[in-house]
Amino acid sequence: MAGMGDSPKSDGRLASLVAYVFAAFIAIMAAVIFLAAIYDVFFVLPERATILRDHFAAVIGMPVSAAFAFLLVVFLRQTEGPIEFTGLGFDFKGPSGQVAMWVVCFLAIAGALKLLW
Repeated sequence: MAGMGDSPKSDGRLASLVAYVFAAFIAIMAAVIFLAAIYDVFFVLPERATILRDHFAAVIGMPVSAAFAFLLVVFLRQTEGPIEFTGLGFDFKGPSGQVAMWVVCFLAIAGALKLLW
């Protein structure tokens, strides 16, 4: 027996709210980690500044690209419904579609970082 607030419309609003809260949480945590890393590198251990400068794409770029790919996949799903696609003999639907789309987005962003760095 379903409760009064179990309509599909309320489920969609709840999913959107969770996505926005999680996106805000990721942004706040990324800012805290980034500021802590900058403080640590430049004020506590300056010799780490050369490592950060030489490997910036690996230290900062890859985690940011993973988070961006996650947000891209989550918000695409929120606006258009479940992700489904077929390619190279594979058929991805439901959660597997989101995982496959995350991998594709992450690899595309990582490839762009490699090409531009």
